Amino acid sequence: MMNPAPLKTISELVEDYLSERLLRPASCSLYTEVAQRWVRETGNDTVASVTVDEVREWRSTVLARASAQTWNLYRRHLRALWNHAVRHGASSGNPFAETPPARAPNVRKKVVANIDLENSIAALQSTNKNEHNAHPAWFWAIVIRTFYYTGIRRRQLVELRWEDINFDDATIHLRASSSKTHREWFIPIAEPLLAELENLLLVTIDRIQCKPPRHSQVFNVTLFHDRFKGKQMTVDQLSGAFERLSKALGVRITPHRLRHTMATELAARKDIRTLQQLLGHTDIQTTMQYVHPDMDRMRNLLEGMSI
Repeated sequence: MMNPAPLKTISELVEDYLSERLLRPASCSLYTEVAQRWVRETGNDTVASVTVDEVREWRSTVLARASAQTWNLYRRHLRALWNHAVRHGASSGNPFAETPPARAPNVRKKVVANIDLENSIAALQSTNKNEHNAHPAWFWAIVIRTFYYTGIRRRQLVELRWEDINFDDATIHLRASSSKTHREWFIPIAEPLLAELENLLLVTIDRIQCKPPRHSQVFNVTLFHDRFKGKQMTVDQLSGAFERLSKALGVRITPHRLRHTMATELAARKDIRTLQQLLGHTDIQTTMQYVHPDMDRMRNLLEGMSI
């Protein structure tokens, strides 16, 4: 049996790594994009010739224009690629592993203020269509409430099927295929959201003149507005609608900020283990990022001091 050809170029390295790992399309695109950025900005497309000094010089270039999180993202993906190169004898070491990550500031997650959330829903429910730029308005109001009451991610909402919703038990099945952590779990449906989902089901039935197939998409905006092409709603269509809504309202609203909003509100109730299960975090330290100091308790503590 012949040995496989050596991985000389970075494009060959990426192709071999992705064929071995069988990642999702979005992950494959990110690895490819980061590798191409390295080649484009450094001019070095030879796996074996990349040095620690070169990587650290590029780190300085990246940090001069972008955040620490951006550099750490680049480093994390390129480190995985070079680990693959080392395993296959294409590189004698991993210069990205030898280059430390940048210290990222510990800042609060960005959330949507309650007043902004209320105003957004009110605008969508208004008969004045000039107040927003998201159509159909009733559909996006349900989407916003779903993100707020569940904390799910964009892909989880887009890939949600009618068979995943149990109206009798008021639960949602989140599939492993749509999960960032590649596992499945169940979350409850809050009572206000249950009525919204039941309404969406009735409108869908009225639109297609039959009960939707169990495997069909729950949030399919293409059924309700000609602006959206295709047979199913995509993540890009979802993101575009939120961009238009944010621009029209002058308030930044995204699915991820709604997830942060839900998590921050629930973290204040101190039941972190349950919140971890709701969000699907494998590491509770990720959930702890939403726990913030209680200002009144800190003030009471300080008031016990005297000089």
